[in-house]
Amino acid sequence: MPDKRQSESWLQYSGIGIQMAVTIIVCWWLGEKLENSMVLLDSPWGQLVGLFFGMFAGIYNLIKQVK
Repeated sequence: MPDKRQSESWLQYSGIGIQMAVTIIVCWWLGEKLENSMVLLDSPWGQLVGLFFGMFAGIYNLIKQVK
């Protein structure tokens, strides 16, 4: 019979990947909206900033939850 502690730790970490992906996608989308509102249609800087910010926030949140 599995230990109750093991099943709780599995449930605790099961949604981290989805949460990280959603954070990255939302930040990328916000960067795209910022880019379009500033009329920077020829350059992808808004999307890149949003993507990197989302990656940083996702990894930060991952480390924070694992500790």
